[in-house]
Amino acid sequence: SALAGPRLEGSPGARAALGGCRVGSVSTARRIGRLALASPPARGSALTRRRPDMRVGAEELRGGPVDTSLPDRVLQLAQSLEPRLKGSAVYLVGMMGSGKTNVGRILHNSLKYTFFDTDELVETVTGKSVTEVFDEAGEPFFRQMEEEVLQQLKPYTRILVATGGGVVTSLKNWDAMRNGLVVWLDAPTSLLAERLQGQTTERPLLDMPADATEQQLKDKLDAIFAERRTMYQRADIRISLEDGYEAGAVSPVKVAFKVLKEIEAMIDAKDARDEERKNFTINQDNINKFDMDQLK
Repeated sequence: SALAGPRLEGSPGARAALGGCRVGSVSTARRIGRLALASPPARGSALTRRRPDMRVGAEELRGGPVDTSLPDRVLQLAQSLEPRLKGSAVYLVGMMGSGKTNVGRILHNSLKYTFFDTDELVETVTGKSVTEVFDEAGEPFFRQMEEEVLQQLKPYTRILVATGGGVVTSLKNWDAMRNGLVVWLDAPTSLLAERLQGQTTERPLLDMPADATEQQLKDKLDAIFAERRTMYQRADIRISLEDGYEAGAVSPVKVAFKVLKEIEAMIDAKDARDEERKNFTINQDNINKFDMDQLK
């Protein structure tokens, strides 16, 4: 299947370059497991400690209206949703530059969830940057490490995971993420190209010179998105970074608030369906059409 992704083993040379990391090995699994065992922030303290990170300023909004109440609204909504989520993990998916890490950190602070970034976990386990892993071991090895990370995170609850842009191309990754809620941050490629300008050398999949124009970036991103669109559409929730926003006024705090509102709507709909099932009754008129004498 095209969704299954590469199944190649990293070559011995690639493993040597990465300090002996081998996908599926016990030592690699233990290293990832130790990272996943990190304690969640202490209840009641994390919000106070990290709240300054959630301030909304004119620079962050880049010309949009400054809504100083938004951080408080994010916290209040998150606190009301926390017990209703029942510990379900939340996975953020989307194209590179869509803001998964920034939005994820805000959500983790407000929900009191433990935060993980799959790219950062791969870098920690291998001791190399994502770019170095691509250069020294190739994309298939990186994708396998990515799968390993998500499989190690699969059993955990109360985690907020910002994923790499390509995780959706692997069925194994979907198997892991289906243990929680999958939220797609859907950003227009024009916005992504604007954000990624000057970062092409840090994004191995772009494979473009540092002086690539914004239009060249957009064309490349359009091609990548065309290959992944149907895979992103498998997410439980889609958050559009275009609808109702000027491209320059998108802030991580606003997006985080929108994520929480959509999760709330999803839980409300589920609760309504559950309540409807409780009120189920048999339609006696339809039953009366049957010839009950046959039961004698």
